[in-house]
Amino acid sequence: MLKRRFLFAGFVLLVSVFMVANVFAAAEMKYKQKSDVPRITVDELKAKIASGAEVYVLDLRTGASYDRSPVRIQGDIRSMFGELEEKTKDIPRDGEIVTYCT
Repeated sequence: MLKRRFLFAGFVLLVSVFMVANVFAAAEMKYKQKSDVPRITVDELKAKIASGAEVYVLDLRTGASYDRSPVRIQGDIRSMFGELEEKTKDIPRDGEIVTYCT
């Protein structure tokens, strides 16, 4: 009887470890999918803007974050993330769109 309990407990432990490992693997995969979004540096963005490329910057910082920051991007389209859906009509479609947030 005791042997069965140990076998059952071992089985439950093994299944639990497998489930936890699966959760971590799924989270890692989700993270990797999110990180596939191309990123550019500040210098790359400055160079694009200076070259006259059609680049539209969406500044998605929260009101408080925006107000505290000395950083302003000339010509940006200001929208807090929660309002983005309402602003889609204001976003030009004829160039590269760069989002900026903190």
